Amino acid sequence: MGKPQAGIAWMPHQAGETAYDLSHLHPYHHEYVVAAKGNNPERRFSLHVSYGLHCFTRKPYAGEQAPPAGWYSDSRETRVFCPERWELSKQLPEIIGTLGQRQCRHTDGEEFVTLKVVQWGREFDYAVFFTVSKARKSQADLNLFVNSAHERYNRLKHKKPIRFDVILMNRFRNKPIKQPR
Repeated sequence: MGKPQAGIAWMPHQAGETAYDLSHLHPYHHEYVVAAKGNNPERRFSLHVSYGLHCFTRKPYAGEQAPPAGWYSDSRETRVFCPERWELSKQLPEIIGTLGQRQCRHTDGEEFVTLKVVQWGREFDYAVFFTVSKARKSQADLNLFVNSAHERYNRLKHKKPIRFDVILMNRFRNKPIKQPR
């Protein structure tokens, strides 16, 4: 599971005459409601949502010499700014807001959601990798950190789905989330 992060208010990226606004990836709080079920009452969670560098950058291609203005850094690494990932990242706040209606799946120690999107006149898989942890530094119940989001060119190996409600409840109660077979 990724480290909980307070989040970064990303600075815009300037590439020549083009400015790429990243304010849609600034940290924010989102309220999520787990509906009442059986003897369990409704539960409201405040989620501190933040996004990582991999949502709008990529590794350099083999032998690629990106110009100095083509790079973007955080405190841990420097990667190539990717206009395609940036364009897709504009959908992330809405995707996070609707995780309760989406298919969440395991991959190693992280939970993730994969969905079909239509962009640029074609349908493809857009994988959003995220972690959920108990909040310690934010004014929220839980942290949701989007580690990476990008188009998938190869199929993800994943197991059966897990409901987002289960992820939240287990993380909040410090209970492990069982890896499905």
